[in-house]
Amino acid sequence: MQNNNEQGMPAPPPRVSEALQWASSFFQKIGLEKKAAEYLMQDLLQLESVSYHLHLRERLGNEQWKQYQKWTERHGEGEPVQYITGAAYFYGRRFSVNPFVLIPRHETEELVEAVLTKAKQRMDRPTIADVGTGSGAIAVTLALEWPEATVSALDVSREALAIARENGDELGASSVEFLEGNMLAPLRQQGRTTDVIVANPPYVTTREWRSLSSLVREHEPRQALDGGADGLYFYRKLAEDLPDTLAEDGLAFFEIGELQGPAIMLLMEQQLPEADVDILQDINGKDRFVMIER
Repeated sequence: MQNNNEQGMPAPPPRVSEALQWASSFFQKIGLEKKAAEYLMQDLLQLESVSYHLHLRERLGNEQWKQYQKWTERHGEGEPVQYITGAAYFYGRRFSVNPFVLIPRHETEELVEAVLTKAKQRMDRPTIADVGTGSGAIAVTLALEWPEATVSALDVSREALAIARENGDELGASSVEFLEGNMLAPLRQQGRTTDVIVANPPYVTTREWRSLSSLVREHEPRQALDGGADGLYFYRKLAEDLPDTLAEDGLAFFEIGELQGPAIMLLMEQQLPEADVDILQDINGKDRFVMIER
């Protein structure tokens, strides 16, 4: 990365708008998305929406400008902006993230919406288990959006659970229970059933994982993405344990790859022949979730 004067930037700290233009041009030149410049700036200033836009003419402080240059360089070298700032936004809340956890995606917000919409029609004070919680985005959001629910967050990674617990405490969802173990094993081993099971398991095939962008493949945890040769490894594990862990009148919601719906439906119907299994589409009309009504 060239120094500031070689790139046309004045030596004194620039205005916010000038720094944005500089970073945007740099990212565009090397094939990265320009909007990353704005994401980094918003986190640097800790401002959103109207307040942020009112500051575009303000001049950055010396330390802010140094930090922004470092962040821009790190992203230019391929590091995701969320790991640089240590935060990702999900359902309007700021979640801490690090390379031990997958960066929450916007489509997973639709999974939360589906749970809230469908489960609230049938239940008042349910127990909910978020399997493979990662940063805790799903579990913490459900606990905050549905205070009457009792939420558990499960993950095999101790490091991921530490981040999830931190997010629960920071965002006011300290009531969430955190359980270490592989998929539904913590519930099965305790002989517990739960009213709602929700999961966004790894569903990318190993071949697809190898062709993901370097931003994802080289930085986000492989164990949170790679679902095996056919992408269905973790759905098989879920299906095996559902009969023992999903309550008799329970609901389960799983995020899926857009072409995996029929195969995952079959897996679930084989294990729970008495259940209704449906595919739900996302906002773009793609198959994105499987819902099981026992």
